Amino acid sequence: MTALLSVIEEIDEIVSGADARRRTAMLRKVTNLFLEKAPELDEDHVGAFDEVILRLARNLEFRARLELSERLADHELAPRRAVRDLAFDDDGAVAAPVLTRSPRLSEDDLVAVAERKGQAHLLALSRRVSLSERLTDVLIDRGDTSVVRSVADNEGARFSPRGFTTLLERARADGELQAVLETRSHLSPEQVTLLVEIAREKVRETLQDELGQRMQRAIDSVVEDLARHMADTDAPDVAKADLAGSVDFVRARARTRKLEERDVVDWINRNRVEDALAAIAELGGIQVEMVANAYHAPDYEALLFVVRAVDFTWSTLKLMLTRKAGRTPPMELTKAAFESFEKLSVESAQRVLRFAAARERFGRDGGM
Repeated sequence: MTALLSVIEEIDEIVSGADARRRTAMLRKVTNLFLEKAPELDEDHVGAFDEVILRLARNLEFRARLELSERLADHELAPRRAVRDLAFDDDGAVAAPVLTRSPRLSEDDLVAVAERKGQAHLLALSRRVSLSERLTDVLIDRGDTSVVRSVADNEGARFSPRGFTTLLERARADGELQAVLETRSHLSPEQVTLLVEIAREKVRETLQDELGQRMQRAIDSVVEDLARHMADTDAPDVAKADLAGSVDFVRARARTRKLEERDVVDWINRNRVEDALAAIAELGGIQVEMVANAYHAPDYEALLFVVRAVDFTWSTLKLMLTRKAGRTPPMELTKAAFESFEKLSVESAQRVLRFAAARERFGRDGGM
């Protein structure tokens, strides 16, 4: 403490002299001393440092305050008043390190910042390791799209019933937010039910816009049946052992060179269908059982969504339809499949598969 006392004697002169350069140098000196001595300090000693650091840091230039915020953000004994002063800085960049990482801010502090400050502050808060229901309520109410998505993506965030309902309402108009929510764990059965219903509505709406009423049966089939049965393959000529072996083969191949559409075409032409299905699953991040179900479904719609989701060409879909049927499909079916392929966007196909995967995951985890 002797070193600190000698520094304190210089504080009043430096502060009153308004010499920013000297204040910045002294602030760095005091901060270095604090970080060096912190393991030996109790809260009273930290309080003494707090007073000095707070007085030196106020009204300093951006770079000096940002440096201080970065240096104090992770420290378990960081001076509370100084940290709080940084958290309430009008510049979000200065506040961000302590808002995101400091354990010295109370819940009241965090909520107060969330209620008063701008979107940069809210985004920093949304990235904390844990977020209370009280805090997420404010972040969801006041946050812009980036903030709300960040909160939804934070596995340490907890939501009140009201907050989660608001989050779901925002997800109705935000497909990316919906996708983030679908990956969350620790959702209650009630929350899962609401989320799946919103996802179903969005999928139907998107597909109807792109494919029209003529594809209503396909929409029902893909959104419901594919999701319900994706975990198990009932087709007699698909052996799970064969699929597992193909998955191992394809993943080993992918480690040596990038998988491409032409690999899938080559394997289909060589009658290595399971390898082709495993490659599509690997490229699309899709469960291989889901791809196999789509391939062996009695109609073409499920396979259409899978092939479109990995952004393959029409010729590959036509080849797969021909291979599964053992002959060239009827002209009427080929024409209908081609028209649907042209209208269906890659993004919409991927949305359908995400929904199906979410349905299966929630069901497996006991949410549905």
